This record gives sequence, structure tokens and C-alpha cells, in this order.
Amino acid sequence: MDTQTSKRRRLNHVSLENDHQDTSTSSSAITTTPNSDSKEPLPINQNGNLAEPKSNISRSSRYKATTPLDGSVHADLFKLQLDELLGRLTPKYETKMVKADGAIHQLRTTIEAIPDQKAPSASEAQQVFEKSSNICIPFPKMVALGSKVSLAYAKPTNISVVGSYARRTSVLREGKVTIDLAVTMPSSLFHAKDYRDHRYFYKRAYYLACIAAGIQKAQVPALDISFACQDDNLLQPIIIAQPRLDGNLKTHSHSSWKIRILLAAGDDVFPLDKTLPAKSCIKDTASEGDGSTPRYNATLRSECCSSSYMKQLNQSTARSSAFQNACMLGAIWLRQRGLGSSISTGGFGQFEWAALISILMRDGGRAGRPILSTGYSSYQLFKATLQFLSSTDLISSPMVIQSPNFKLAHTKNPMLFDGSRGMNVLYKMSSWSYQLLQNEARNSLKALNDPLADHFRILFINKVEEPLKRFDHNFRIPFDKLATENSTFDDVVPDLAEILHEKFSYGLGNRATLVYPQIPGTSIWPVDSRASYSNNRTGTSIGLFLDAEHCLRTVDRGPSIEDKNAAAAFRKFWGDKAELRRFKDGTIRESLIWDASDSQQSVIGSIINHILHRHFGVIDQESSGADGEVLARLLPQQISSQSDVLGPFSAVKSSFESLCKSIRAMEGLPLQIRQIFAASPELRYASLYAPVAGKQTHPAKAVQCLIQFEGSTRWPDDLFAVQRTKIAFLLKIADCIGKSDSISAVRLRLENSKRKLFEQSYLDLKTKDGIIFRLAIYHEHELSMLEKALNGRIPCPSPKEEIALAISTHKRTFIHRPAHTQAVTALSTRFPILSPTIRLLKKWRDSHLLSPHLADELLELLAIRTFIHPYPWSTPGSLLSAFLRTLHFIAGWDWQSEPLILDFNAELQASDIQSIRIRFDAWRKLDPGMNRVAMFVASNIDREGIAWTDRRPAKMMASRFTNLARAACELVKRNDGGLALKPEALFVPSLQEYDIIIHLKPPQHHDYETKKKTSSFKNLQVEPERDPFDAICDPRRLFVDELQELYGDDIVFFYNESAAITLIAGLWNPQTEGPRKWKVGLHYSSMPLAATGDDGGAAEEEEQVTINKAAVLHDIARLGGDMIVKIDQK
Repeated sequence: MDTQTSKRRRLNHVSLENDHQDTSTSSSAITTTPNSDSKEPLPINQNGNLAEPKSNISRSSRYKATTPLDGSVHADLFKLQLDELLGRLTPKYETKMVKADGAIHQLRTTIEAIPDQKAPSASEAQQVFEKSSNICIPFPKMVALGSKVSLAYAKPTNISVVGSYARRTSVLREGKVTIDLAVTMPSSLFHAKDYRDHRYFYKRAYYLACIAAGIQKAQVPALDISFACQDDNLLQPIIIAQPRLDGNLKTHSHSSWKIRILLAAGDDVFPLDKTLPAKSCIKDTASEGDGSTPRYNATLRSECCSSSYMKQLNQSTARSSAFQNACMLGAIWLRQRGLGSSISTGGFGQFEWAALISILMRDGGRAGRPILSTGYSSYQLFKATLQFLSSTDLISSPMVIQSPNFKLAHTKNPMLFDGSRGMNVLYKMSSWSYQLLQNEARNSLKALNDPLADHFRILFINKVEEPLKRFDHNFRIPFDKLATENSTFDDVVPDLAEILHEKFSYGLGNRATLVYPQIPGTSIWPVDSRASYSNNRTGTSIGLFLDAEHCLRTVDRGPSIEDKNAAAAFRKFWGDKAELRRFKDGTIRESLIWDASDSQQSVIGSIINHILHRHFGVIDQESSGADGEVLARLLPQQISSQSDVLGPFSAVKSSFESLCKSIRAMEGLPLQIRQIFAASPELRYASLYAPVAGKQTHPAKAVQCLIQFEGSTRWPDDLFAVQRTKIAFLLKIADCIGKSDSISAVRLRLENSKRKLFEQSYLDLKTKDGIIFRLAIYHEHELSMLEKALNGRIPCPSPKEEIALAISTHKRTFIHRPAHTQAVTALSTRFPILSPTIRLLKKWRDSHLLSPHLADELLELLAIRTFIHPYPWSTPGSLLSAFLRTLHFIAGWDWQSEPLILDFNAELQASDIQSIRIRFDAWRKLDPGMNRVAMFVASNIDREGIAWTDRRPAKMMASRFTNLARAACELVKRNDGGLALKPEALFVPSLQEYDIIIHLKPPQHHDYETKKKTSSFKNLQVEPERDPFDAICDPRRLFVDELQELYGDDIVFFYNESAAITLIAGLWNPQTEGPRKWKVGLHYSSMPLAATGDDGGAAEEEEQVTINKAAVLHDIARLGGDMIVKIDQK
């Protein structure tokens, strides 16, 4: 990496820090810094995210702070957000931590008073010490107890508070603080070769047991102690001291702090050159292929470097006033992503973050120069660290600091070697946890470079660690199936993750960009019992990042038959699944064929189950998982392979292209055709049902398309005459195209007879393959004529309200919809998973009966946001992750105070974004009750933001939409994080909230074509004359349309319009349901209410009436006739 010198301070950066700094360099003193913030810690909201800090600044203004250093206003706002967040998550050392400081003092006094003692061997220590003290010594379980190692306890050389609490960089986690108390063992207890064969860890375990016995014997008041593993490392048991609670409380979940008693050794206890990563310190045992034991050695060095690192971090605090806050920002960022210092959380936590910044502030660049400047603000340090993590591959190119003659060990894990201490700072990280860390850093940097992203919320507020949203595919394996008869759980776990990662990475190949085994962490155990690491380790979960371009591939090409060794290895791994095949290019290769037609298992699931069965002995029924491909089976036309993602729409796309050729080939039209626009979900891969050739198995819809003729002065200047001219053009087109061989039927349809300014005509065309297209004509000057009529510049008898509505309808139909169709089509080919995500989201909407209230285009935009602005995650690689992330956004979107702005191709400038937000603020001021525009969704092709949300959804429908999304997210969480969830459960509607439920008869047949009239005599069978357009004439839909027209003001109707309508739900409008004064001309059936006075007698006021519900339902039943089965009323 290029050297980063202090010259960077000359840049015009805005500091985000206060001027104070901590100059403390002592690791033993517990110093406090002023903390005037008296606010409570941030709560957790219903989505699992940190609640955003409250501010006097409005949410709309807060949303504008997207580029923290692009100007003084945004920088000041971002600084306020950071200051408030740090203030709320910083412990109140002077008030709330007084009891903790007292407990630390008691523990130090107790430990210093423990008398010296010895034990000749480990076996004797277990026999004598454990019986006398009732403390079980936490010896390492992987070591035989017959080792003759003399054990002893002597007064520690130092007891000091270390870590974030000592440096005042602790961050509250669910209102709790963890305090590390380091006890340094005297060097006289160890011999020069105790670094070999776990001897040090034997003596360490005995020393820790003596401390536990001393604390228990002294009966330190108000403290309970237990054993645990430090950062899930089985070699490093520690003592956990927590406040003793009342007898009514069974756990320590309500305590605000806990103390971890750690053990440390002197810096010079063991020779540094004997514990380097390339050395082997365990006899006849090797954890790496070359015989080295890097993790064992690093664990030893970490015990010896505790005080050294504490001094270095204090020196960094003295050198940079922003260092402490940068460490806290990093801790918050890591916590929101589920990353920590424990092995189970990735091995990169607050200490590793602080150590990395400290190292880069003094070294790491060319010629030993620092990468980070001490003059950086906390935000600059934070962002520069993210850039280092995202751009530096410490696996293929390890970084060595202050050790020019260091010999690299053979390892697959990342390495940041601190030569002055002989330790790899990242020794607890695996290759997959490092890749995950890099992925999170890249996602955060991409979000910071996106002007539409809310940087503060993405970096520090949103919770990212939920597996079903983070990973594209998840599955779980029970541990009891992985252990053999001759091995125990603790024998299996240390190497299990590495084995799983190796097998599945090879088996999945380029289908998966990351295989992440998630080994559960160790649990605490009582000091009087033997360690049991498997109490909460019932199984391991594996998460996958999938490559959407390759994950649906059904044929895998293996090595050529000529490569004997590779072919043999291939067959050894896959077994009978491998087979020889000759491909079209003439090569003969080992290959794998995966069945994509199985409705119960996807391609990814088939590969996983085969690997589990062959290499681990786990059969299909013994593992569970959440699979996006299985979720795709819920779609009407299923996706079976990579090339079949857009396959359901191939028929309609081909038919549309054929229609365009036929239209352009017509002769005799007065004007030439300039362009034919696609303006339908079916032509942008976004409809739930794709039209197919032949008989339709679902209620069909006409495929919308538009024709634009070349410009001409012969068009009339009168709006009404324009509509008549369009009718003439359509009649001419019908006459010309009716002669084409590709068209089977043509029909001109008229509508909007009472609204002369609206589109009044369209042409239905049925192709030979049975697909119906609906043709309308776009005249480019019609919009300007409508605008002139609205401004009074041309005469028009229609009222201005009708003219304004005609303008918005015209824009939506002829301008926004074609542009939207073109954009979604391009994005669907760019993101293979986008089309099924849109279709599944529409199925979810329709299943919950919200079809009439949410426009198709609105749902398409919400799904698109998951792909083009996916932060805080990366672009989804499976249908499952894309669908759940979209629901997650809907559930957390505060549409009342935040607009949704999308940029399809990065063309929006800062001024464009600002103007869109100004327009949103203007709508909220003009319509504070959100009676017309509830949701505001703008994009680079629709900067007005109301094309698809004008008048629908209503505010009540928008609230129900978000509430249903929250309920779906909660359902996923309750079912074992989603691994035990049946996908069908997300699509089951709840009918309890509705006042009316109308049950309709189901269709008599499923092809939506008229049946033949049959007779017992063959010569009397008659083929009836059939309407060629009856597939788009659904009587149930016509019935619903009439209900909307007659009772739409009195009843809010809900139904599923994507399938045959068999159920219509309704809610009485509260405005018409309540009592009101009687007047002539009420638009609904009413009945009088008996008015009563204050004394219970009859009142002399005007008579009040209410809606006659029974009469209205009776009229609906009469209107529906035999179509209605029954009507349920609450």
C-alpha cells in the first residue's frame, strides 16, 4: 500500500472530534473522563436495529446528511449524529459504574491475599485440590492428564484493569459493560520450555483455579463467579464475576456490568523466536500442513503481550485525540455486523480494531512510514481503516511489521504480524471470517460513496447480522451426526469448521463466493463442575454468498479424461454422482448433472445434501435449511435453471416482436410509425403470471403497448378532436393488420365516454398463439394541450379538477410507464434474481388482498431498491435474501417523513436529489394529512415522485402494508431464525380484521375458455361461436369493478386480482359508519338513529342517521346473484 504521510492534513477536511484528549499511559490506574451526557442508552427497535438518536433536526433534513465531509452543513449534522450516538452508548463511569469500581477493588484485594501453594502434578491437583476447595481445575480437554508438570500459585506481579474499560472506550451492549481485569502471573512459576506441549496452559489452569478458590473462600460480597473460555479459545479459561442478584432472578441478564478475570504472563517468560508462527510447539501434533502450530503459538504470545499492547494503545491515545472515538465507532460498526473478538464471531473485535489502527498510525507503509495520520479525525480514521480492510488481502499478501527477517508460516488464514511482539494480531480469524469482514468493509464504503444512502443509519444503526438477510442460503447440521463413535464433540469442533469450509467450497465451486461455517460460541459453567463446551452447541450453521449468474447451473464440467490425477480426485470427491460425458466441443470430461425439476429441493440443496451424505454421513432429513430456490417454487411458472430465470416470458416477448414487425409492415397509414413502446408488466418480466401460448390457466390480462406516429401539423388542436383522430387511426390499423397471418382477431374498444379528456379508445389484437395485446396511440402534443387548457390558454369546457386528473393520467400512461418498462427490463437482465423477486413480492401482496391498493410499479421499485441500493448488505444472490431484505426495508421505511429515491444508472446529481427532497417537503406541507400522497417514490426517470403513489395507497393502506411486512419479519425470526420456516406461511392472509367477507363461486374450469356444448348424439354436437377475447373478460373482475363504483366510498374492498377472485373482504369506511345528520341526497342507504338527551330522554335535535349495513349487503348479494356463495359479517 502506498505510504500515507501527514501531508494529508493539508486537505480541507472537517474535524468531527472535540479538542479533548486522554494522556493517560498507565494500565493499572482506573481513570475517568468527564461525561456530561445524562441520556439513557439507545433502545432496540422492532427490527433489531439500534434506535436512531433523537435530534431537534427533522427526519427529512437528517436524511440529507449523506456525504459527511462534502460541506460544512452536512459535516456538522453528521458530527451531531456521531456525538449523540457515542454519548448514549458510552457508560456513565462516574455514576453507574461506581459499584463496578468497588467490585474491582475487592477482587484485587482478595487475589493479593491468596496464599502461595503447590501441587506436584496435574493428577494430584485434581485429587487433592478439587476435593478441598470444591473447585474443578479447568485443564485443557485436549491434553492427557497424566503429564508430570509441577503446578504452583504465587502472588501475582500485577493486577490491573485493561482493555476498553481502562481506556474509556467501552461501548454499551444492551446496557451492559464488560470489564477486563488482568492478573499477571510471576515469571518464577515457569520454566524456559514450558511453552511446549501445553505445559504453560496446565500451570495457567491451576493458577486460575487457585484464584477462583480464593474468591469463593473469601466470600466476596454481592459477586457470583463462574468459568468461561476467553474469546471461545479452549486453551484460555477465565473467571466471570457478576453481581449477585435477588433470588427471584435466575440469570444475570439485568446486571449492568460483568468482570472478566484474565491471566497474563511477563513479556520475557518465553523466547520470542521459539513461539513464532512457523514454529511447532506441540510434539507429534501439527495443526498446519508444514508441522507448525501458529494458533497455539499466537495464544501463548497473546498471554505475554497484554500489558505491552495496553501501553501501545495508551500511547496512540496520547498521540491522536481522535483515536478513542475512532475505536468506539469501530466497535459499534463491528457489533452491528455481529463481529467480535471471539472465535465464534469472527475473531476481529474491538481490540483487533484498536490494535490495527494503532499499528497503521506508526507503520505499515513504504519505508516503514505510517499509513494513517495522527491528525485525522475519528471519522477519517474509521473510513481509512475500512479502506485498508477492503483493499488489502492479508491472506495472499501477509503484512509484517518491524520484522524484516520474519519467516512466513504456511497458513490459509490472514496475517498481520507484529514483529516487536512476535504475534499475529489476526490469529483468531479464519479465511472465511476475514472474507466476511472484507465484504462488510466494501459494502460500507460503497454506501459511503452513494449519495442516496443514509450513511449514519447504514453504518451504525442497522443490524446486519441476521443470517437469512446476510446470506443467500443457510443450512444447519446437527453435531451429533458429525461426531463418530470414537470421537467426542470437543474432538470434532476444533477442526470441524475448516473441514466444512474446505468440502463445501470445493463442491459448490463458483456457485458460492463465500462459505461461512458458524460454530456456536462456548458457554460459561460453574466453578465446581467440569467444563462442558457443548451445552449450547447443538449444531453448526453454514451461510453462503451465492453468485446469481452460476448458482442455478445444472451441469458441471469437471477435469478432462486426459488429466488422470484430477479426474481421480474428482471421482473420489463426488463418488457415483460423477459421470463421463462428451460435450458439443468434442471434449470428454468428468461431469455432474443436477436435477432442477425436483419441487422439494433446489440445485444448491441437492449439492449440499450430496456432500453431507458422502463426506459426513448426514442424510437429507437430518439437516435443515432456508433455500431461495425452493421459495421460487411458489411462483406460478417455476424457475428451474440459470437460463430459465426469464424463460416464462419468452413467449410473450417473441409474440410482441412479431407484432411489432407486422405493424411496421402495414401499408396505407396516413403517417409513418415512429416507435412502438412496451408498457406492460408482462413485457418487463414483472408480472406474476406470464402469458403463454394456447389456453390460459389463469385470468388473462391484455398486454399493453403504445404506438407513436411521426410528427405532423395535420393533428387537430382541439382535445376532443384528438381523441376522435385516435379512433380513426385505430380503425385504420385494425383494417390493415386484420389481413396479417399472425393476427387471429381484432376489436376496437371504447371507454371513458363521460370523461372526454381521458383516453377513449384502444385496439385489442389477438395473435395466433392466443396472446392478447392492447394498442393505444401516444400523441406527443396532447400533454402540452392539456397543460394549456389547465392554464386557460385554450378553451376547454371541462372543470380544472378533471383536467388536472387527465394530465396525471396521461403522464402515467404515456410517459412514465414506457420509461419504467424500459428501465425494469434492463435491470432484469442485469440482475437475474430481480424478476422472480418482483413476482414473489406481488404474490405476497395479492395473497394479503392488497391488489387494488398497491400499484404494480410501486412494488417493482421497492424490489429494485434491494438490488441497486442494497446497503448495508451486498447485492442479493438468491431469491430468499432478496425477498426478505425487501420486506425488511418495507417494515422499517418511515414513509411519512422519508422519501424513497432510486437512481437506476447513477445519473442523479446532488442538485437533482435536493430538488426531489424539496418536492417531498412541499407535498408534506401541502397535504399534511397525506390524503393524496402517502408514499413518495422518486427515481431518475420519475423525479416528481408520485406517478405510482398518487391517491393510492391511502394512508391506512400504506400502514397496513408496512405492518404486514413487520409481521412477516417477526414470523421469520420466531421460526429458528427462518431455518424452520415453511415459506407458504408468509403467504397466508389473516381475515379476522375485516368487517365483510364475500365468498364467490370458484371457476368451473381452469382454462378460461368456453367449453363445447355436448350432446348424446354425435351428429347434434355443435361448436358454439366463441368470443376470441373472452379470456380477458372475467365476470368476477367486472363484479368487483362495479362494487368499487357503487360502494367504493362506503366500503374499502380487498381482494386478490392475480388469481380467480373467490374472496372479497371489506372494511366499513369510518366516515360513513358513524352517525351524521340526515340530509337529502345521501349516496348510501341509511337508517335513523334514536337520539337521546343527557337525561336519557328523547332529544329535540335534528334526527341523525347511519349507514344501513344490512340493506347495503342485501343489494350486494342481489347484484352478485348466483356468483355469491355467502356473505360473512362481523
